[in-house]
Amino acid sequence: MNDIIKQGNATNQWGVCGFVSVLNALHQEGKLQSFGRTLNIDEIQQRLGAEIITYLKMTAIGRPGIANSILTYTQSFGAPYSGYKSINDICNRIASEVRKAHNPGDWTNFQGGIGVAMPASAVQDYVEFVGLKSTLPAVNNAPFTKSELIKYRDCIVGCGREPRTDPENGLRHWVYIDKNGCLLNWGVKTDLNTSSLPQAVIDKKYGYIPAVVQLQ
Repeated sequence: MNDIIKQGNATNQWGVCGFVSVLNALHQEGKLQSFGRTLNIDEIQQRLGAEIITYLKMTAIGRPGIANSILTYTQSFGAPYSGYKSINDICNRIASEVRKAHNPGDWTNFQGGIGVAMPASAVQDYVEFVGLKSTLPAVNNAPFTKSELIKYRDCIVGCGREPRTDPENGLRHWVYIDKNGCLLNWGVKTDLNTSSLPQAVIDKKYGYIPAVVQLQ
């Protein structure tokens, strides 16, 4: 397996980019541990579904405002995500797909509706949940270009696209830029110092950066 957490099936359709970006950051720094032992990428992949469910359930109980913002934002993506009535609905869907999968880390039975849309405030909350600190620097909708992205080292960077009518100013995706200027996205690591943006990202036609979570 590549040294990056996979996200989604062959067409990258799982909407769990906020979680994957934070976990990729932790993995790059060697900070993902269990019982005092650093987890390898396969172990992280296998536990991804359970990790998301744990965070969502604990957030629904302890920080309902954050949980409600996640649910509202997820619903804003339209069908099938608009059909989720609660955080528990999302958890049940993830659990169902994980149970069907031959390998717990490979949700091969994706049927068109796994999504957890994370506002910037929720990504920052998840960062704190996993034991890190962060800030939300002002980005003023900077253009979504290679030269701009590389400025945000060790950051979870939001990808924006028109129209900006949803609750999060057109935020559609999250990617992680590591300390060396490498972009981690959909199981691929791209060195922005030497390479262009990957075609899979260009094809999404992101136009600006609506938010950044700077890790500390």
